Amino acid sequence: MVSSPPSPTATGAMPAIHGNNSNSSHSSSSSSNSGGGPPPILKSSPPVRILPSQLARIYSLAHPAAVLLGFAVRFPQLVNDPVSEMLNALPLLAASQVVFAIICLPPAGGSFDNNTPGSSSGATSSSTSSSSSSSNIILRPGRPARRKGGSGGSGGAGAGVGGGVLGGLGGKVIPSLLALILTTLLATPVLAILLVLFGAPFTTHHAQTALCAAHMALLTAVPLVYVHGVDGAVWKEVWGAGRPADAVWGAALGTCVGAWLGAVPIPLDWDRPWQAFPITILAGAYLGFATGTLLGRTKWVYGKRLRFTEEGELTDKKME
Repeated sequence: MVSSPPSPTATGAMPAIHGNNSNSSHSSSSSSNSGGGPPPILKSSPPVRILPSQLARIYSLAHPAAVLLGFAVRFPQLVNDPVSEMLNALPLLAASQVVFAIICLPPAGGSFDNNTPGSSSGATSSSTSSSSSSSNIILRPGRPARRKGGSGGSGGAGAGVGGGVLGGLGGKVIPSLLALILTTLLATPVLAILLVLFGAPFTTHHAQTALCAAHMALLTAVPLVYVHGVDGAVWKEVWGAGRPADAVWGAALGTCVGAWLGAVPIPLDWDRPWQAFPITILAGAYLGFATGTLLGRTKWVYGKRLRFTEEGELTDKKME
């Protein structure tokens, strides 16, 4: 009788081959990751687009101009009595920022797509009908079914439209109020500490520092919290100045840069009453807010990121 050759599995050859292949694939992937190539770029949230409605487009342009104009009109009162004027202007600024967020910006976790200016109704209806479970639309897909199950007629349609309007308004008002609360409780103390670290008086002018930080917090943090919520990845980009440019990020960055530049005239020996702390800082913050909001929407700036070159790369280029 002729003996059959041993099977590969009996000798353990095939498992060894598979193990070598897996090890080689892991080693090749690890070598490619540990090579000199750039690290993989983490996926970031896209830049924020202004809502496509006509009211949102008009108000998004009028809002920064109105905020800056209101500050310019009240500037003489600010010079005469900075504390009372900043305190009296806080409610108006907070209300204007909340209205701007409700009218012009998509709320965090809402149904608005930031990648495209708008989408066709046919594509939206087909996507919601085919994959309603994976979409971010809240309460919208269920409403037609509820109207079909109701009494029908014009009364049912009117009730559905009214409920949709109220639901959409509530879905914006509540996030805007939460953004205002978080701004007051968190952003204002953080900015006050940063003002002191950048040279604000530590033992005096406590009211001026706190009110200046409150104004800067309303200008910067309310739209950011309303749009991005508490997403940790986004806030890491915010603190690292790595967000793609848009109206919201442009307003925040412009406010901070403007406030920093506004501190330049304070130590000069011009002996002007408007040089007192924090009048010029607040003026620079408002001017930077309006400029950053408008520049962040332009086609030359929108979607761009600030690029910081590492020191090692600079030295390598100099050596070459």
